[in-house]
Amino acid sequence: RDFTIMRNATRTCIAAACVWAAVSGATASAQTHPWSVSFDVGTQVAVDGNVHAGGSGAVLGLPTEVTAKSYGDVYGPGFYWAAGLGYRVAEGGEVRVQASYTNNPAERLQVGTVAGFPLLALFDDYQALGVNFGYRQYLGGASVRPFVGADVGFVRHEAVTGEFSVPAAGVVLSNVEFLESSTVPAFGIGGGVQVQLSDHWAVQGGVDFRWHGDATDRDGLAGTGLEGINDETRRWSMPITGGVTVSF
Repeated sequence: RDFTIMRNATRTCIAAACVWAAVSGATASAQTHPWSVSFDVGTQVAVDGNVHAGGSGAVLGLPTEVTAKSYGDVYGPGFYWAAGLGYRVAEGGEVRVQASYTNNPAERLQVGTVAGFPLLALFDDYQALGVNFGYRQYLGGASVRPFVGADVGFVRHEAVTGEFSVPAAGVVLSNVEFLESSTVPAFGIGGGVQVQLSDHWAVQGGVDFRWHGDATDRDGLAGTGLEGINDETRRWSMPITGGVTVSF
């Protein structure tokens, strides 16, 4: 009987040791290089949203018509960079904080007419700094891993002024205040693929879809009847990036 008890106790201890070893191994594996720093560069293109709406009014006492222009109409694809810090919280899961910056150059374009003559506009470049907090999930355990993620945060815009001109009449209105520097809410979803090169190094490429709210408008067009065309400036954009991640 004592031998049987001893044998059962031994088996129990061995089983417990095996379970402990498996759990410890999994925990150790999960905690190997839990921190990561990523650096990405690429371009950001406009997807949806207007720089200004359409409207009717009077400039210099002349009848004026303005047509809505989207971010894609006004701004070309711009430079985009992002730097992120991640911490592994689950198998394949990571919480992240990321800072990003974009600069999209503006293009002069016709935005309407004044007394039938073309009305042109040139806006300041779109410049914005964003900070977001989110979660990324890596799929699979191979060296090539797709990932998806989501985040929330804010975007800080630089002020935007515009130059409005009617070349046919020799009229130029410079430094017309349009949007004020402001901080607006933002969120994003996205995904991509990461390729593990070693225990510490990986490269990745991804596409995000990002939204931000309305910037604070300025009434540089006060008295023209066009004051409301810049009230709603929320937008969707699409950063396309590639970069490197270092784990430690």
